[in-house]
Amino acid sequence: MVNERFLGEVVLPGVAHSVAVARHCVEGMLASAGHRDVENARLIVSELATNALIHTASGLYGGVITVEVIAVDAEIVRVEVTDDGADTVPRSRESGDDGCHGRGLWLVEQISLKWGVRLLGAGLRAVWAETFTGQSIPGCAGEGVAAGVASEGVR
Repeated sequence: MVNERFLGEVVLPGVAHSVAVARHCVEGMLASAGHRDVENARLIVSELATNALIHTASGLYGGVITVEVIAVDAEIVRVEVTDDGADTVPRSRESGDDGCHGRGLWLVEQISLKWGVRLLGAGLRAVWAETFTGQSIPGCAGEGVAAGVASEGVR
């Protein structure tokens, strides 16, 4: 049975300031729905929105990004950023120690339960990631594993 619940959506212009607005909006949507630990979701939307502005047509004049937040269950949310498309496919990579860029999707991968890309047609695509937002990992509450803290066997 699917318990997903749509929490909200915001459409923003493809400009740098929209990243901060997206973070603020996601935090508000999650807080309004009772989610407690929203830092990973804020970081995810920041990285995905930044990538959309830098690497896709969303960063061009007239471009937009759409941010959608869905509660997968009481302690897991999916943050999805839809962009105006590009010729490349988003992929995680680890940048060298001296690199100033290139760690965004790697970081998203590290703090997410899972992430992916959906092609939506008309050149649009959505990059999404799911993360914990509660105090304990569902099914592991008795084990004392805090949300957002990776431990062996829990991922």
